[in-house]
Amino acid sequence: MAQDPLIEKLAKANGNVNKLCEFFSARRNWTLAADSEPSARAVTTAATKLGEHLLVLIRSAGADPLSPFEPTVESHEIGTHDRPRLDRFTGFLSDLDAWLVAQPGPSRDPEVITALREMESYVRCIIEVTGAIKGEAEAPAPAAPAPPDDGAIRPAETGDSSDEAVASTPEGGPQQLALDDTDEHPMVQEFRGMNELTKECTEKIDEFLTAWGIEYSYYNRKKLLERILRWINSAPEGHVLVIKMKTVEKPFQPYPSYISRDVLAGNPPRKDPWS
Repeated sequence: MAQDPLIEKLAKANGNVNKLCEFFSARRNWTLAADSEPSARAVTTAATKLGEHLLVLIRSAGADPLSPFEPTVESHEIGTHDRPRLDRFTGFLSDLDAWLVAQPGPSRDPEVITALREMESYVRCIIEVTGAIKGEAEAPAPAAPAPPDDGAIRPAETGDSSDEAVASTPEGGPQQLALDDTDEHPMVQEFRGMNELTKECTEKIDEFLTAWGIEYSYYNRKKLLERILRWINSAPEGHVLVIKMKTVEKPFQPYPSYISRDVLAGNPPRKDPWS
């Protein structure tokens, strides 16, 4: 009997995630190039999202996750993580997550469950290493200016003075927001020598936040739009920024992920992140 094509594809993806885990483990003492910190954070974000989805699939199949994977690899000499390669890794992890989402229902095939459990343990390894990577030189973070007392709408009281957004899960609302910066529908424009989000883009963002029941103060909305502008500009080549919500606990927070245009259009993901 021929092997299920899904198992073959999953086994290959699992092998690539294992390679990625070993790659970072062997380079856990490397630093980040000056322009690659957003890319490193994007890898961690994409791995976290994939890991959460894998846990859902594993538990839906009635199984438990494995212990964290600890690869036995030789440490490489000190080096620097560069942005292009980190962006490729982000694209691979995001594409793999999107591909898994497109598969029909949770599988109870023993080989599928084994591959999912192994992959989830590799992903936890990736998250642990990439989350600890430091830049070449760490400068003290500047103190954030106090929000202006401008009479703008503030979030509802939650007992938390951080002035962050408060949300409740929408019923039938959008689970994610794709912002694809194209010539036909630009998300970024230049105004007086500065890049800014287009009106179409900010309207999409406001509609997404409203659907989630989120109200930002003027200051926090401005900071969010600035972050989204950076996220769009940091999108790997051929990829689309997809904003999702962290919903483990309140207050819910928007966070970036990246999906290739091919996968967003329903096409298969790239074979591996190393090419």
